Amino acid sequence: MNNFKKMNCFLKKRIFFFKKKVFNSNRTFRKNIIWFIILTQNNKIGIGECNPILDQFALKNLKNFEIELKNLSKMILFLKKTEMCFYYKYISYSSILFGLEQAFLSLKNKFPMLYHSKFTYGIEGIPINSLMWLNSFNKDKKYAMEKMENQIIEGFSLIKMKVNMKFINDQYFILKEIKRKYPFLKIRVDANGCFENIQKAFYYLNKFYDLGIIDSMEQPISSGNWKDMSEICKKSKLPIALDEELANIHELKKKQSYWILLNLNMLY
Repeated sequence: MNNFKKMNCFLKKRIFFFKKKVFNSNRTFRKNIIWFIILTQNNKIGIGECNPILDQFALKNLKNFEIELKNLSKMILFLKKTEMCFYYKYISYSSILFGLEQAFLSLKNKFPMLYHSKFTYGIEGIPINSLMWLNSFNKDKKYAMEKMENQIIEGFSLIKMKVNMKFINDQYFILKEIKRKYPFLKIRVDANGCFENIQKAFYYLNKFYDLGIIDSMEQPISSGNWKDMSEICKKSKLPIALDEELANIHELKKKQSYWILLNLNMLY
C-alpha cells in the first residue's frame, strides 16, 4: 500500500509550431497543443502524450478536453491505480485514452520503453506506407500520377490513398495506370465513409477489387451504420478496415464485441 501512496500525477501543456503547415482530411494546422500526462512512482517515470490533432472530437472541444484531463489526473491521484480498467468511465476522448495507456506502459516498462521488441533494440525495422492526400488530385491526373511515382521511387511498396466521390473516377484511372506500370505495388484505400449507401459501397469495392492491387478499404460508409457495415464485412471481396467506427469505444471488451458483430472479414 505504501508504494501506491508514492504515486504522483501532473500535466504539462505545450504548444508546438510546425515548420511547414500540416493538414488532415478536414483542416490545415500551423500549430498544435499537446498535453503530457506525467506519472512518477518509486523513482520511476511514465509519460503519455494526449494529442488532440489526432482526435476530431477533441479538436472541436479543446476546453472540455482540458477539463477532462485535469479531472482524470485528480482521479489518478485519488485511486492510485495503474490499470486502465479503473479509468474508462472517466474518459470520453480517444487521444486521452491513448495518452494514459502510454503513461502506464512507460511507467511499467521503464520510460521511454513501451514494449520490448526487435524494433526497439534496433534489430529490425518496421515497414510503413506513404500517403496520398485528397489535395494531390486537385490539379490533374498527370500531377497526381507524378506524386505517386515519386513515392514509389522513394522506396514505398504500400501507398494509402484517400478517396472521395469528387475524384473517384480520376483516382480509378490512375490506379489502373499504376497497376500496369507497377504491378508489385499495394494500395490501401481510405474512403472516410464517402459512399452514401451500401449499394454504392459494394459497387466500388468490387471495382477496386478487380484492379488486383488493393490491399484493403477503410471505412467505406459513415460510422454508426452497424447493420450495413456488418453486411459489407461479411460479403466484401476486399478486407475492411475500421477507423471512425471505433471512435469513442474505449473498452477492449466492447471493441471485441463489435468485432464479432461485424464478423471476420475486417482489419483493425
